[in-house]
Amino acid sequence: MLSGMTTPAKNNSFGQSALNLLRKHWFPLAVTIIAITFIALNRSTARVNFLFFTVDIALWLALTVAAVLGLLIGLFVKRGNGRD
Repeated sequence: MLSGMTTPAKNNSFGQSALNLLRKHWFPLAVTIIAITFIALNRSTARVNFLFFTVDIALWLALTVAAVLGLLIGLFVKRGNGRD
């Protein structure tokens, strides 16, 4: 008779798991939001010097490349230190 009704615990499990995820990873989420905002607000052109070449590039693109490279390096360092 009541088989079509769900319990409040089942309905709340997604919200609870999302809240637990937010509590556990609030700092990386905050840093990501700040980085995206910083990149979005810096849309001028900049001259970038690297080793033997110089290029004029959109600053947001240079910041995005630096952030992605930093993320990749961080992931590899985390995997390589034996403390997964």
